Amino acid sequence: MVANGVGRLKSLDALLVLAINQANIAPLTRDSAARIRYGQLDAPAPDEERRPISVSSIADSLGIPFETARRRVRRLEADGACATWPDGVVVPATFLASPAYVQSVVVGHERLRAFYVEIGAAGLIEPLPPPTTFSPAEDVPIRAAARLLADYVLRASDGLMRQAGDVISALVLLALLGAVVGAERRVEAVAPVRVIAERLQLPLETVRRHADRLVGQGLCQRVAGGLAMTEDNLSCEGLRLWFAENAANVQRLMAGLAERGVVLGWEEAQVAEGRRCV
Repeated sequence: MVANGVGRLKSLDALLVLAINQANIAPLTRDSAARIRYGQLDAPAPDEERRPISVSSIADSLGIPFETARRRVRRLEADGACATWPDGVVVPATFLASPAYVQSVVVGHERLRAFYVEIGAAGLIEPLPPPTTFSPAEDVPIRAAARLLADYVLRASDGLMRQAGDVISALVLLALLGAVVGAERRVEAVAPVRVIAERLQLPLETVRRHADRLVGQGLCQRVAGGLAMTEDNLSCEGLRLWFAENAANVQRLMAGLAERGVVLGWEEAQVAEGRRCV
C-alpha cells in the first residue's frame, strides 16, 4: 500500500498521510454509527469531525526527526494532502475524495481481497467473527476497509522499524521482503538497490546507505546484482519475531474486515460472479 503510493504520494509521504489520517479519525473508528456513516468510498469523514495531531506526535509515531516531519508536512500542504490548523495537522476531506486517492484505495482494496482469497485457500485464516455493522444488502464498505488496512500497515511498519532501526530502513527492508517472498526462483530473489529506490521513490544514495545498515545488522546480504535474504537472514531472531507479530496483525485485520461486513460482501460478490459465469 505504501510502496505503491497513496494518492500518488512517495512512500514516506504516504506513510505520513496514513499516520496523520488514522490519528484524525481515531475517535470516529470507535463510534459504530460513524463507521457506518463514513464507511463507503464516497463518504470521507468531514473536516469538522477530524481530530488534529501535532507535528511532534507525527514525528514520534514514525520515529523521525521533528524537522523532517515539519518539512514534509509543509510539502504535503502544498500538494493539498495536509492542512495545518491551530491545534495541529489534518488530512482534509478534499484530498480523501480526490480521484488519485480514491483510485489508490480501489487498487489497494482489490489487492486486499486477492490476499484474503490467497491466504484463505492456504488455510492461514483462523475462524472470523460475524458481521456486526453492515448487512450483505449494502455495498462493500471500501473506505472502512481502507482504514483497517491503514491500521495494519502502520502496525507492520512499527514492527519493522523496531527491527531495522528507522523508518527508511524499514521501508527498504519491506521492499526487499516483498521481492524475496514473491520470487519463485533464487535468481529472482535478488533485488537491485536501484529497483528498490525506484519502487520507494527515494534517492538511490539514501536507499544504498540504509541497505548497508541492514547488511550490517544481518538482516540481508549484498550479492552480485543487489540485495538478497538468505535462510539465515530470514530466520534471525528479529525477523522471526516480526513474522509472528505480522501473522497476528493479519488475523486482526481479517477479523476487523469480517466485523465490518467486508468479508461477507466479498463472498457474496464471489457467489454472484460464479452465477454470472455459469
